[in-house]
Amino acid sequence: MKTIVLGAGIIGISTAWHLRERGHEVIVVDRQPGAALETSFANAGQISVSYCEPWANREAPWKALKWMFDKEAPLLFRPQLDWQQWRWGLRFLAQCNDGAFERNVQQLVALGAYSHRALKDMVRSTGIEYHRLERGIAHFYSDQKSFDDAAHAVELMRKHGVQRRVVSRDELLQIEPAFRAYGEHIVGGTYTSTDESGDACAFTQQLAERCAERGVQFLYGQDVLRLERSGNAIDSVAISANQYSAGGQKNQ
Repeated sequence: MKTIVLGAGIIGISTAWHLRERGHEVIVVDRQPGAALETSFANAGQISVSYCEPWANREAPWKALKWMFDKEAPLLFRPQLDWQQWRWGLRFLAQCNDGAFERNVQQLVALGAYSHRALKDMVRSTGIEYHRLERGIAHFYSDQKSFDDAAHAVELMRKHGVQRRVVSRDELLQIEPAFRAYGEHIVGGTYTSTDESGDACAFTQQLAERCAERGVQFLYGQDVLRLERSGNAIDSVAISANQYSAGGQKNQ
């Protein structure tokens, strides 16, 4: 089956790799001249699969209202005259309770564990080197309420097998001395020793090379003009002067 992947970032290239491993014919399209030249070029580099806190929680509705006019807020909601947005909003609100939060934590923990295993399997099979560090990931909190909320989430995660734990300010500063300059503002923190970090750009570019070696076709420097529908399905993608069909042929 021919499959078209739009975007040569870490998600697109990883998708292309797994599709090719399963025997599919794969084309990757990206407007840049190479892989990982936009969002995946530089980011925090966290492989934080154990940080499994859903956005939907009992505090989220009030935070969304408070952040509505803050362009730098971590959670943005811009009301529009769009019934699909409001339908999504109602579904989101339905998850903002303790029962749903725990169910979602459990599902995210399972997904994170699967993702971590898949990453390790890929690294073993490809030999990719991406400056991987297995030193864990720490979070600090500068007010007691945030720290208490984090402790509640940690308790749930540990219940479902995540090795994340609450640490005091002093222990946190021992784990990560770089926090000392801000130490007087820190109430406490959490630490997960099993989490990692790495270079997303190096990972993506090396994986793209291995994809190409296995026959994945790359169309770099190509803008996506439109997606062509057939009924309720998208069956082709128009890029620059050509149109490529998923499962079909190139049309001039």
